Amino acid sequence: MINVLLNFTNMAGKKLKRHKKHIDILGNKDSSVESVVTKADISISNFFSKTIKKNFSHLNYMVIDEERILKEKNIFEKINQTEYQFVIDPIDGTLQYANNHPLYGISIGVYKNTQPFLGIIYLPELNELTYFDGKQAFWVQNAFKKNAKKTEIFPKEHSSFPIIFGHPWFWKPTSKFSTKKAIFLDYFSAVSQSFYTIIGKSKAYCMNLKLWDIAGTIPITNYLGMKIYEYGSLKIYDRISEEYFDNNMNTKQDCILCYPDDLKEICSLIEPIR
Repeated sequence: MINVLLNFTNMAGKKLKRHKKHIDILGNKDSSVESVVTKADISISNFFSKTIKKNFSHLNYMVIDEERILKEKNIFEKINQTEYQFVIDPIDGTLQYANNHPLYGISIGVYKNTQPFLGIIYLPELNELTYFDGKQAFWVQNAFKKNAKKTEIFPKEHSSFPIIFGHPWFWKPTSKFSTKKAIFLDYFSAVSQSFYTIIGKSKAYCMNLKLWDIAGTIPITNYLGMKIYEYGSLKIYDRISEEYFDNNMNTKQDCILCYPDDLKEICSLIEPIR
C-alpha cells in the first residue's frame, strides 16, 4: 500500500508544479480569506480517488477528501462502517501555492478502523518528504530524485529545538514567554509546520485544524512518540472520532503537537486566544 501511495505522491507533486504555470482560482471554501480553492486542488482530489479505486477496490474503504467530504451527511456513521479511511489534503497551503510560495504540501493519511495506519507528508517545491510505512518512519531529502537521501527517524522523548509553530489568530505567547526560551512562528501551512516538527526542527505545533490538515501527521507522529494533546484536558487526539472532531472535521478544541516531556513547558509559554 505504501508504495502505491508514494508513487501517487510523486505524480501529484509533478501535477502541482505543472499547474503553477497557469493557476486558476475557483473561489473560497468558506468566508475566510485564506481558504482558496484552485483547479489544482480539484485535479489532485480526482486523481487520488481514481488511484484508490484502481488499487484498493477490494477493500472496504472510503475517501475523506477536503474538496468533497463536507457534502456528506452522517459522516462518522459512514466512517465507522468502513475498515480503511484514506484521508487527503490535495494542497495544504493553497494560498501560498496560488502566490508561488514554496511552503505548501500534500498530506495523506491512511487509517484502519479509524486508527492511524500510514502517513505521508510531501513538500513538492522543496523536494522534502517524510512518511510512516506501518513499521518505520523516514525523512527523504531530494525526494523522488536519483540523488535522494533517505534517513530513518526514530522515536524519542523531547525536542531541543526552540521553534513553536502556531497561528496567531488562535494562539498567543503567555506572560512567561521569552525569546530566550522559544521562538513563535507561523508558516501558514499545516503540512509545512508538521513536517519541520517531525524532523526535529521545531519543538511543537499549536493547532486548531481540520482532519485532512493533519491526516498524514497523526500516523507519523504517533509512531515517533509525539502526541496531539487537547489544551487543558490533555486528552490525546489519536484517531478519527466524533469525540475529537466536529461534523466539519475540525478539531473540537485547541491542540498541541509535541513530545510528552515538552508539553508542560510549551503550555507555560503559549496559550489559546479564546
